[in-house]
Amino acid sequence: MLVLVNGLHNQELFASLSRLVRLKEAEVLLAFVRGPGARSGLELPRPRPGGHHLPPHRERELIEAEIAGGAEALSEAEELARSAGASVETMQLTGEPGRAICEVAARRKVDLVVVRAGGRDRPPLGPASLGPTARFVTDHSPVPVLLLRNLSRGRDS
Repeated sequence: MLVLVNGLHNQELFASLSRLVRLKEAEVLLAFVRGPGARSGLELPRPRPGGHHLPPHRERELIEAEIAGGAEALSEAEELARSAGASVETMQLTGEPGRAICEVAARRKVDLVVVRAGGRDRPPLGPASLGPTARFVTDHSPVPVLLLRNLSRGRDS
């Protein structure tokens, strides 16, 4: 199975996943996708038309920080998956996250893609409950998708 990791909710992700899927002896491919260009995972404003871009050395620093953050997220998720008995492989990708996940799912011929829905800025149900990545994967995945929702503070479903 291919599991999209964002580094923010690894504990909840694996708690929900282990209730629904037998992870013991499962083959789990963990993927972290860094969006195109620096700032993709940061809450920094984009330059306005005619505005100033960051100096090249600062862009490089941001990209390096995003790569390090992805490695940390994958390491934490790998530890959680291994503790559940799974065989784990990790990968960092760059590009539009939904498209990258669907391409990996097709290329690696995985049986299942796992993504989280919602988040702290999204409602638990309804059309706005899926972010752009979860929506794209749900609509375009070449394999079945397991969409994990956090329907209450104390319990994932």
